[in-house]
Amino acid sequence: MSKDLPKNLRLLCSYHKSIAEVCRLLRVNRSQFNRYLNGQTLPSLRLMRRLCDFFGIEEAELLMPHGQFSELIRLKPHGTGLRVEKNLVVSTGEEVLLASRGLLDGYTGYYFTYYNSMSSPGKILRGIANFYRTPFGIHMKSLEIIATRQNKGFTCKYEGGCFVLGDRIFITAMEMLTKNEVIQTILYPSYTNRIRYLTGIMSGVAAHATRPPAATKIVFHYLGKSVDLKKSLKKCGLFDYDDDDIPEEIRQMISTGSPDGRHLLEAALS
Repeated sequence: MSKDLPKNLRLLCSYHKSIAEVCRLLRVNRSQFNRYLNGQTLPSLRLMRRLCDFFGIEEAELLMPHGQFSELIRLKPHGTGLRVEKNLVVSTGEEVLLASRGLLDGYTGYYFTYYNSMSSPGKILRGIANFYRTPFGIHMKSLEIIATRQNKGFTCKYEGGCFVLGDRIFITAMEMLTKNEVIQTILYPSYTNRIRYLTGIMSGVAAHATRPPAATKIVFHYLGKSVDLKKSLKKCGLFDYDDDDIPEEIRQMISTGSPDGRHLLEAALS
């Protein structure tokens, strides 16, 4: 056991209002934390990672000789307290993802996604998505082919996590080919034994030059636990709003009923 670890922990705690506050934010038992501060026991590997994430340091730094560690912390801008909120959000997010896993198991499988295209206003974009289980929660992958029958266009690939908050399904995903876009989707859960549609709102940015923030209705049409992916991908792409390939039921679900035919909410440029 590093004899410097308790001293280093005490120094880190001194940047906060109290040790009790640190324990509360970390969700660690105060009596157990006192044993770490007194050098009676060593934190588990899992807790060591949480401590390092919380204080914004590396494990090797936390185990440094106290004199060197004090100098390192002194050189960090305003100590380590500035990074607490960021790391607290990350750790809380991990807990939410894990807690949601059981609630979302019934939603795993493949879906066609339908929404009003942000990059090609007036057209409907059909993509394919997969919800699947991992040790860290329910994850989502989706593929969109921004193309018509006449034009090849380009492809977008998204990966992200799914979680439940306030009786709604949230999906946060990043476009993985360019890594310059994040989308947020909020869905109503299905309260039937057999999933058919999940409906909600998706927000992101359009792919064209001005990249305005936009939001639109979205529908997830459940296909099953497994699909012929090659055949399904051939059905994806951009479609005219009145195209016979788009079921009328879907068209109604993503329509806003706007008298001017607008189906996107876009932020105005200042």
